[in-house]
Amino acid sequence: MTSFATAPRCVIRRFIAALLLAAAPLAGHAQPATVADAPPMPGFGVMVHYLPDKQNVNEIKRFDVEAFASALADMRASHLILTVGQNSGQYIGPNSALEVLCPGSAKNRPPRDLPLEIGQALRSRGIALILYLPFRAPQEDRALMSCLGDVNEQQPPPARFIAAWSSVIRDWSERYGALVSGWWFDGTYNTHGITPAGWDMLCSASRAGGGNRWLAFNAGEGAQRFALKSAPCQNLMAGEYMEPPEHLSKGQSELVLHVLTPLAASWGSPTPARWSASQLRTWISDTASARGLFTLDMPIDAAGRFVPAHVALVKSVTSRKP
Repeated sequence: MTSFATAPRCVIRRFIAALLLAAAPLAGHAQPATVADAPPMPGFGVMVHYLPDKQNVNEIKRFDVEAFASALADMRASHLILTVGQNSGQYIGPNSALEVLCPGSAKNRPPRDLPLEIGQALRSRGIALILYLPFRAPQEDRALMSCLGDVNEQQPPPARFIAAWSSVIRDWSERYGALVSGWWFDGTYNTHGITPAGWDMLCSASRAGGGNRWLAFNAGEGAQRFALKSAPCQNLMAGEYMEPPEHLSKGQSELVLHVLTPLAASWGSPTPARWSASQLRTWISDTASARGLFTLDMPIDAAGRFVPAHVALVKSVTSRKP
C-alpha cells in the first residue's frame, strides 16, 4: 500500500477531498439559508483559542454554539481548529480515560460537551473540525503532570506518559469519531526517546474512530519550523507563522501546505486586524493553488462571539473567489 508520505500529488488531492467530504452535511439535512448560496471556501479556516480555566469553567454554559457556527459559515470557513484545552488542566469536553487515570481531575470537567455540540453544528454546515491539544501534559497543573507521568515539555517524554496520553487522545478520538477531521498537536519540542511503539500508540490514538485525518505536530513558529515533520504519521504542516512571506510556496515538503497566523497582534487577541484584505486574498489564493490550508486565528468572547470588525474583514475577503 502506498503511504501518504510517498503518495503522488493526485492521491494527496483525493485525500484532502475525502476529508472535506467527511465533514459535509448528512443527506436529508438542509443547510441553513445563510450558507445555501455561499459554500465553504476550500482551504480557508479559522482557529479559536477558547480556554476557560478551572475558576471560570461554568462560563462554558454561555457559549452559543449555533451563533458561533453560523458566524463561521458566514465567513465561508471550510475548517475550524478548536482548543480542547492547553496548560491549565481544564478541558472543554469530558474524557473517561483521563478520569480513570487521574480521578481527582473529574471535578474540573465542564457542565457540557462543547466539542461534541460544535462538531455537530459544523457538520450540518459542511465545515470540518480539527481539535487542538498540547503534545504534553498540562504544564501548569502539577498534579495532572505527576499523575500522567510527564516532565517539563523541553525534556524527553517518559514512556509512561506516552502510554497515558495516548489513552487520553484515543478517548476523545473515539468519542467524537467522524465529527473530527484532524488533530493539531502543539509544543512538539522534544521527541527524543519516543520508541516506534510509542509513536504507534500516539498515531493510532489520533486516528481512532475517524480513519484518515489531518495530523499536525507543531515544533514551533517561523520559517525554519512551521513545515517540519515532527511525527511519523504527520501529514499536514503545523503552519505556525507570525509573519508569513507575501507569497506562499509549498516547496519540496511531503506534507500538505498549511499556514496558521493570528489575524490580530497575537493569539486570541481582540486588537485590530494586522493583515489587509489584499494580503489575505493573496495567501488564500496561494494555498488553494498548492492544495493546502490557510488558517486565521481569531478571538472570541466567552459566549463564542467574534469581533464584528474581524468578521466584516474576513467576509469581504471570502465573499468572492480570491
